[in-house]
Amino acid sequence: MNAKRLCVVLLLVMVIPIPGYCLAAAKKPSSLAELALYNGSDRQQILEEGAKKEGRLVFYSSGTNAVNAVVEAFQKKYPLIKVDLWRAPSMVLTSRTTEEFRAGKHTVDVIEGTQSNMLLIQQLGLVQPFLLPNLAQIEDDAKTNAPAGGVWAVAFRSSGIGFGYNTKMLSKNQLPKTYQDLTDPKWKGKLAIAGTDTGVNWAGAIYRNYGLDLLKKIAAQNFVIQMISGTAVGELVAAGEYEATPAVTDANVFAAKLSGAPIAWTPLEPVRVLAGYITVTKHAPHPHAALLFADFEITREVGEIHRGLGYDSFRKDVPAVEQRYKRYFGVDTVEGVKEDFDLFSNLFLKK
Repeated sequence: MNAKRLCVVLLLVMVIPIPGYCLAAAKKPSSLAELALYNGSDRQQILEEGAKKEGRLVFYSSGTNAVNAVVEAFQKKYPLIKVDLWRAPSMVLTSRTTEEFRAGKHTVDVIEGTQSNMLLIQQLGLVQPFLLPNLAQIEDDAKTNAPAGGVWAVAFRSSGIGFGYNTKMLSKNQLPKTYQDLTDPKWKGKLAIAGTDTGVNWAGAIYRNYGLDLLKKIAAQNFVIQMISGTAVGELVAAGEYEATPAVTDANVFAAKLSGAPIAWTPLEPVRVLAGYITVTKHAPHPHAALLFADFEITREVGEIHRGLGYDSFRKDVPAVEQRYKRYFGVDTVEGVKEDFDLFSNLFLKK
């Protein structure tokens, strides 16, 4: 081969990619940050192989009736990954996560919580931006986008806070139709409210939509504050310990009714909607399993699980549950969340 021909061949080798060579030379993710945003064609293979080696996932959740079903479905798909689930109300979950993070104890991989929960842990720098294949099927409003790419968190289901009542103790014609109706003297001291985030979100919806004066009048009714979850308060209503609660989700009541409990639900508009979010922690000890689980949480399969339990899904291909009401999604800043908590504490707890 003469010198001129050799130069042409070398030039072609340098500018024309050889099949398989670029794939072999492609940079693989070497850190959690790179792995979380990696979208190469071999992403799923990398995650599954890494998750098998990790063999474990630590999952913190403020969810209730749907959590176990989702975990069971995930472990059925990935039987070599053991899920360690810890459940608590959002305020407790946020407190524990923050304390562990500040102590340098990185235990949790993925966190499922409410919008307020996600705003707080995002501001504290506890979460890692990530990409998921199934994000394309999620409504845009359900994504909390990170400025440098990916999302901080993604919402996958929603439920609404409204008036839950014992059907053996109250009839439909006795129910309130508006928040203003809660100031009726007949309700004084008779209703139960969760002193946790469900109650806070309920009070915040009244304050943001109708003002402080109405919220003060409702607080003066001296409803019984129970420092338990809204779900647990709903169980007390179903058991006949209280006639009703103005702050329980439609999904919780839906699940209770499936088991035959004498409880029903009616909206007071606008209904404070609680969205369930999933996020990946900044120092996840099992990052491959964490990303597999986060993507699984927003699949159609899981969307149908939630729908079957009375939740609406944010997936575009999962039909909405037939519950129509005017919705309010709450504040979108940490400062707003704090204001709602302070108001609830001052009006309902400090008496």
